[in-house]
Amino acid sequence: MPKNSKGIEVAEIIADKCIACQICVAECPVGAIDLSPDGTARIDPEVCVGCGKCAEVCPVEAVSFEKPKRPKRAKKKRRKEEEPAPEHQGVAVYIERDPHGGADVSWELLGKARELAEKRQTKVLGYVLGDQVRQVAEEAGSYGCDEVHVIEEDQLQHPVSALYADALVQMVAQTKPEILLMGATAHGRDLAGTVATRLATGLTADCTGLDIEEDSGLLLMTRPTFGGNIMATIFCEQSRPQMSTVRPKVMPMPAKDPDRDWTLREHAWSPPEGSYPELLEFISTEDAEGVDIAQYPVLVVAGRGACDPESFPLLEQLAELLGGVVACSRPVVESGFMPYERQVGQTGKTVAPKLYIGVGVSGAIQHRVAIQGAEKIMAINTDGAAPIFQIADVGIVGDYTTVLPAMISQLQEKVKHYG
Repeated sequence: MPKNSKGIEVAEIIADKCIACQICVAECPVGAIDLSPDGTARIDPEVCVGCGKCAEVCPVEAVSFEKPKRPKRAKKKRRKEEEPAPEHQGVAVYIERDPHGGADVSWELLGKARELAEKRQTKVLGYVLGDQVRQVAEEAGSYGCDEVHVIEEDQLQHPVSALYADALVQMVAQTKPEILLMGATAHGRDLAGTVATRLATGLTADCTGLDIEEDSGLLLMTRPTFGGNIMATIFCEQSRPQMSTVRPKVMPMPAKDPDRDWTLREHAWSPPEGSYPELLEFISTEDAEGVDIAQYPVLVVAGRGACDPESFPLLEQLAELLGGVVACSRPVVESGFMPYERQVGQTGKTVAPKLYIGVGVSGAIQHRVAIQGAEKIMAINTDGAAPIFQIADVGIVGDYTTVLPAMISQLQEKVKHYG
């Protein structure tokens, strides 16, 4: 395979096979692909990081790329206690709860867990903690668990990290999974670090891809690094379970099957001895200020080019007409114009709305990676060379203060006409 000046093996386009579908353009995490004047895809070798994503998604095999295999390391003798215990089996998912039941990220992870378990020819485990969690346990079974392990105690009514970590560590010790997946939410991130430390195992955070290496059976955990310029694949050879956190909306939601056969297993648990923080008041996410932008089907996202308080009502009006909400890119948060919980990006939230409308968003790689799950992307920018247009389904080059009023007027007419 050809290499660029950095020594990275890069992909090549087979021009006579390319059908200019632009799927590779949209999927490239670093924006290394565009269309040439003759209508075929082309790859900038100096931008390409050799991740092979374009070859995976091409529907006509028009990309030449052979993913390099991880070189086999010379086996060294380890002490017996360093060998992973052979009884570790199963792919486990921590089922996080929200005010409405199980959190969507947990069901997304169960879909991936089922895929990994089939490759390892093993079972899928679900871990549910809390009080009055039978309904969540039943949902976990219908979303793909073979076994749902439950600790149901009054002390676990609220997700206090110290108590939840103790209960989850006990459950893992009793069931011995090979792999443990958790959502990269505020609660999941807080809990995962403590659990990994207590279990003396590794933890790869904010993964965007999970797979099983064919030769070794190891979990391959892929995540962006160096500001999204490199996709690193990390594995854990010696410790079990292999732990990973995954952001919401990265994995597809599996189909729910209420008729699946699954087993409920209950575990006894007592709070650990010692002093723990006393919970004086618990503020639920429904009571907290702000909105969860990841839950809306439409996002109108303000970028640096639309960071203007006087024009903000236009964004709100458009979002309201479409049944969505206003979000923003990182520069808008840094300016103090919008709060952090509205930020889309690698340092904000990964989103997968049905419709994403970027207004004045330039489209840095960290932002593009976070919106690649969107079904449709519209970009409005005065700069026709802005990177956001590389992945947009619809692009409008123009001043948003002129474009948005026209869009709003047409939408209002349609609402009047169709009721």
